[in-house]
Parts: sequence; C-alpha cells; structure tokens
Amino acid sequence: MTYDRKYVIASMEGDQTAFALLYDEIYSDLYRMAVYMSGNTAVAEDLVSETVLAAYQGIAGLKSPDSFEAWIFKILSTTVRRSFHRKYHSFSIYNPNAVTPDCIAQKGLDLTGNEIVKMDLLRAVAKLKHTDRLIISLCVLEGYSSREVSQILSMNAATVRSRLNRSLKKLRNELEEHGYE
Repeated sequence: MTYDRKYVIASMEGDQTAFALLYDEIYSDLYRMAVYMSGNTAVAEDLVSETVLAAYQGIAGLKSPDSFEAWIFKILSTTVRRSFHRKYHSFSIYNPNAVTPDCIAQKGLDLTGNEIVKMDLLRAVAKLKHTDRLIISLCVLEGYSSREVSQILSMNAATVRSRLNRSLKKLRNELEEHGYE
C-alpha cells in the first residue's frame, strides 16, 4: 500500500481534504482485499465504505502515522468479520456449506472444470481459521512480507510465517484428498 504520510498526519489533525486525498491513494488496496475476502464486488464496495467511515471517525485517535496501514487493514478485517457474522448465507470462503455439489445438481447448474476447481479451493480455504485466511491473502495474494502482516494483525512475524506454512500445508493436503496434485 502506498500513501503519503503527510496526508495521514494532516488527517489525524482533522483535515478533511487530506483524508479525501488519503482515501484516493488507499482505496484500490482496500477494495482488492475486500473483494478477495468477500468474493463479491458489490459487497466489497460496501465493506470499504464502512471501513473508510470508521477510519474517518477514528483517525484522530491513531497513535502514530507509521501504524496507519496496519490500523486500516485491521478495521477492514473487523468490518468483514462483522459483516459475515450477520450474513452467513451465500457461498464464500466464510461459508463453504451454503452451496454444495448436491444443491448445484438439484438446481440443474452445469459448472465448468475451472468453476469446480475454484469451489474446491474456496472450500479448502474456508476450513482455515479466519486469521490464517487473512495471512494467506495478505502474504500470497497481496505480496506483503511477514513483518508487514505481523504489524497489520498485531502478531509476531515468526508466528505469521509459521501459520502461513501450516495453512499452506493444510490447503495442499485438503486439495490432495480431493484428487488434486
């Protein structure tokens, strides 16, 4: 995530224009993460809106401009978790059992091979703990280092690396059980 630190400082002091400029710089990163976490672009837009509103309301309480990135991703993570706690009915990495192969057959849906692979992967990811899903998405998909992820999730960098390796092994084992190599 790239942003101008001076906008964070000015936003902490109540400058609305600086916050708007900061928003322009961080929106795409927040949106990309929200799309990954929700699997739905419309839901992701709502999640980012809620995140930005919460950030705007709380930025004056941010202790250090250097912790902005970890702080905003923590708000997004909390917003996503709260949102999916309320809505647990559609197929996503948070609810792998909402749509099953039996449901697909009953509805007469014809899925391509890629769609089946995607569903199997989503189900495997869904079996991981929420924090492990975040670690995988931040490290593997977004390219953050374990040190950066440790700041975002408020945990030790060695713990991040350990959980990432264990989660990737679990994914590999789960997919191998379903015939993927």
